[in-house]
Amino acid sequence: MADAAKTENPNLKPPQPPKTSGRGHPFVSEAQEGRPICEAIIFLVVLVAALVAFCGYTWAATGLVSVAALVCGALRLILKERSPWKVRSVPFDAFISIALGIGLLVTYTSIQLML
Repeated sequence: MADAAKTENPNLKPPQPPKTSGRGHPFVSEAQEGRPICEAIIFLVVLVAALVAFCGYTWAATGLVSVAALVCGALRLILKERSPWKVRSVPFDAFISIALGIGLLVTYTSIQLML
């Protein structure tokens, strides 16, 4: 039975074990991910948004975070693989960022309308 499968598809290779870092952890390439400067900018935006929300301006804090998410999504769509912000694929990153930005604004607005 196994010989018949090999003759039908001679290029069939046995499954390869997943790449690991040597200690049993999955292999992650930081060199292919985003740049630390972009992560630092987003961290600062979130920190400023938290301080603004603490001062009582939740609408401004929500706006800051949602605009940052929308900008990250747009950057990922426009720059594709040259983008300074990468997590997964271009469509996934762009969808998550843009959906977060729009979702925050819609959620905040709907809560304000209920009050």
